[in-house]
Amino acid sequence: MSKATAAHKHRTKLHVLRDRLKRATRDAKRGLAGAAERVAAHSAKRAAYRAANP
Repeated sequence: MSKATAAHKHRTKLHVLRDRLKRATRDAKRGLAGAAERVAAHSAKRAAYRAANP
C-alpha cells in the first residue's frame, strides 16, 4: 500500500469517527433514546483510535 493510500484511509477513518460522534451528540441533545450510550461508545472508540494512531 502506498503512503498516499494509507494516509487517505487514516484520514477517512478519522472523519467517520468524528461524524458518528457528532451525530450521536446531536441526537442526545434532541433526547433520542440510546443516544447517550452512543456518545459514550463513539467517544471511546475515537479516543482509542487516536491513541493507537497518533
